[in-house]
Amino acid sequence: MRKYISPITATLTPDNWEEKINLKDMSLDEMSELLWDLKKMESLGKKLGGYMKEACTARIPEGMMEHVGPRVGFVLNDRERAGSLDREKCIEEMGIVWVTGHSKPATEYVELRISLVKPE
Repeated sequence: MRKYISPITATLTPDNWEEKINLKDMSLDEMSELLWDLKKMESLGKKLGGYMKEACTARIPEGMMEHVGPRVGFVLNDRERAGSLDREKCIEEMGIVWVTGHSKPATEYVELRISLVKPE
């Protein structure tokens, strides 16, 4: 069983995709096959990326908020998400009683920000 529908997909890299994909020479069938493969890869990337972020966050020792590796580093940030985009405007329009009764409690979470380490 083939991994990808389009034969081009297996040869694509972040550095060569512009050379490999020549839209003028591709048929509509070839474009749709490549698009299907890219959609599947995107789905896998989101799923695997979330899994890896959770794993990295869990592996960091207690109290440590950053890690800098040889090529990639990341920082953990404590965040809080409130239930309303503009709480003040909601209070002004609907009143504090309504907003308090309809608002979800704030959610606290840890955000992992990842970046490439710049060579010195």
